[in-house]
Amino acid sequence: MSSHERMLSVIEAFYDAALDETLWPSALKDLADVTGSQAASFWVLDGSETPRLPTFVCINFDIAAIREYLEQTAPMDPTVQYLVAHPRQPIVHDGLVISERDKDKHPYYDWHERLIDTRFRMVGQARLMPSMQAGVALHRRRKAGRYEPKDLDKFAVLHRHLERALAIGARIGSLSAMEKFGTEWLDGNSSAIFLLDDRKQVLFMNRAARVLVESGSEGVNFSSAGVMLASRHHNDKLQSLIARALPRHGSREALTGGSMRSDRPSGKRPFGIHVSPITCEHPALTLFRPAVCVIFTDPEQQPMLPLERFQAEFGLTEAEARLAALVANGEDLRVAAEKLQITYGTARVRLSEIFQKTDTRRQAELVRLLLTTMVPH
Repeated sequence: MSSHERMLSVIEAFYDAALDETLWPSALKDLADVTGSQAASFWVLDGSETPRLPTFVCINFDIAAIREYLEQTAPMDPTVQYLVAHPRQPIVHDGLVISERDKDKHPYYDWHERLIDTRFRMVGQARLMPSMQAGVALHRRRKAGRYEPKDLDKFAVLHRHLERALAIGARIGSLSAMEKFGTEWLDGNSSAIFLLDDRKQVLFMNRAARVLVESGSEGVNFSSAGVMLASRHHNDKLQSLIARALPRHGSREALTGGSMRSDRPSGKRPFGIHVSPITCEHPALTLFRPAVCVIFTDPEQQPMLPLERFQAEFGLTEAEARLAALVANGEDLRVAAEKLQITYGTARVRLSEIFQKTDTRRQAELVRLLLTTMVPH
């Protein structure tokens, strides 16, 4: 393989590792080979008051020595200290950090010489966010010699791609972390939540929705046609609400969705169903484009209705919080009024006050807001 082909192979390995972190050892091996290095590492540095390396992947180092390095000696490493002090410097080498004479007198290098059989180091890094850097470090043994200007020039070509790969990896990793958080948050909600795309196909079901569908006894199922109800009458109404929430090409009409109740084959109290449009703009390349949220609330379940939290977070009175709790549990406003022993007119006035205090305009919008409050802390 030519030198040019080897460089291209390393660049390709950087981008592959950015998409799949398990590939960093292979990328480090290719990088070490093309730069004449005997060892290499990929790291993430938390540059706080006490620098930490929460991620550290290496090749050709003694594992026990690296464990001691991470747990004890990394903060006293002059190169780590230099990186923390110079987070925007793309390439760092020994000549910038410490002289060879000072190495021989430094306690860190005394430890390093005894446990880690390398002498020279060259680092390429990128600043991903304040107080966080990431990069690769290349190491040579004393016999191989220091990194010369020609080595730095070759590494500078690779570093441009390393920097881009790290930025891509950070973005993908952040999105994955947010997706995991979102999934866990939705799974913590006791209501069954379905997210549909603009063709009404189900993109996501939370844990309660999966249980509801798998039970097979409550007349709720999904297919390539979307979320369906066993009752034809109620299903027609549900599909109508979903259609009202779907974006229509070229139309400027406001998307609304709405609320309904649905009888259950089991004879239990009806579901409360709330359909809301999801109007956010989606990135061009995303495969996840939810357009409609459908929420089933089950009045048979013992609801976790945090009345005090409703009052504290939205400034509701106790009476308003009780009405809000019933609405969030899927009760029709007339039924809620009967349960609270107030007139329907009073309930409507009270609901208007709740709308104002929660900055919502419709019952479905209010329910979606209140359901977020019901997630256990």
